[in-house]
Amino acid sequence: MDRRAVYGPRDGTVLSQQLQHRSDDIPEGDIDVVLQAKLADGVFWNYFKDHDMHVRVLDVLHQIGFYGVYRCGRLVYDCHLITALVERWRPETHTFHFRVGEATITLEDVQIIWALPIDGLPVTGLDIERSTEEWQIYCREYLGFSPDEEAFKGSRLHTHAIMNFIRTVEITHDTPRPTVVQYTRCIAMLLLGGLMCPDSSGNMVPLLYLSKLEEINAARNYSWGSAVLAFLYRELCHVQGVMPVSRQSGNWWCIATATDLGWSRIIPLSPGLGVERLYMDQVQFIWQPYDMDSDRIMAYAADFTPELWRSTCPLIFYAIVEIHHPERVLRQFGMRQNISEMPDSRDMTLHQISRKARTGTDWGVQHIVHIRRWQRRRDTIVNRPPISNERHTKRGYWEWYNNITRRFVSSSTSRRVESGYQPGDGCMRDIMAEQIQALRLSNQPRPTDVEGLSRCWTDMMPH
Repeated sequence: MDRRAVYGPRDGTVLSQQLQHRSDDIPEGDIDVVLQAKLADGVFWNYFKDHDMHVRVLDVLHQIGFYGVYRCGRLVYDCHLITALVERWRPETHTFHFRVGEATITLEDVQIIWALPIDGLPVTGLDIERSTEEWQIYCREYLGFSPDEEAFKGSRLHTHAIMNFIRTVEITHDTPRPTVVQYTRCIAMLLLGGLMCPDSSGNMVPLLYLSKLEEINAARNYSWGSAVLAFLYRELCHVQGVMPVSRQSGNWWCIATATDLGWSRIIPLSPGLGVERLYMDQVQFIWQPYDMDSDRIMAYAADFTPELWRSTCPLIFYAIVEIHHPERVLRQFGMRQNISEMPDSRDMTLHQISRKARTGTDWGVQHIVHIRRWQRRRDTIVNRPPISNERHTKRGYWEWYNNITRRFVSSSTSRRVESGYQPGDGCMRDIMAEQIQALRLSNQPRPTDVEGLSRCWTDMMPH
């Protein structure tokens, strides 16, 4: 069997990195590791589950622009589902490739889910180098305490040091304003380094982020949403070249699980990675833009900048620059999808740039070309005709897409094709029941409500 003819891409001009992509070895059974997130937010949420955050702290958190992240609370994610999604992420296009076309996490998702500001200055600047003593003085001024030397690792601070300080402070209506601000900076650093842009160690937060919180009144002037999305894209792109890997840092666990593209609603209970892969080889999504009239969205609508959700622009976060491609996923915005342009091969070289061994670099100068493109973000907003009469794509789109995409990932697909089975045909419920039975025999974790899960799959199966 010609694997490329079945799995794709038949035309490798768009997905040019397929041979280096982690999905390339899955049909041979070489990758079966479930990715796990390294997040440093567990202690934070455990503490605030039992301790109410004072309204004065919440006010400052809203002033910074991080209140929406706190409001979402601790997220529960499905490692099997997220791993299956990661295997469909393409660094060439910054999109997930499914049978129904491309989908991605956009500036719209980041702003609606976490209410982060996206219109503003890029989060970039000088990668400052300081001695431990200088960092202690810096933390005393802006966080309100001086951590022990053991709490530092270069320019990173252990999250436990911040949490230990938070436990010692009680904020009241009489607490001086500077103390409230310092305390809130501690909260913001834990959200930034523990959830939004987690460090690969799983328990450290870069103090570089604190520089953008020095002036609380100016903190909301930064495009935190684009910074978080840049970090997310970079993590998704990097994991494609790591074979096999069991743990990665990444806000992608949280955003990909929370994003309202329908993924987390499709499979509420995970029976295992193999089934998730096979399911995504089959599933048909219903393209449903956000309900902008809902009460939850309307409550924050005044802070939204929807015109930028469809901007093809660079996303910048210090060393990281990744390109936002809403023009490839127009159905997410209720617009008719056309054939996308070829990816710019120069964008792939951006993945090689990192902060490692680059202390002292002024990233605002290093990435000046991309910063200027960001400044022109309103000039690159995509507009297309709306979806009408059930027509979601322009003529020729499906012939083009089926030729350039990686259509299938699961190793089970090739065996079914060899036996004459065509993906998308037959009863999805029977396929899933077979896989669940195999999981039972192998004593792997399985859903407790198999009947309910079967109903969910049946509702979403291709017709």
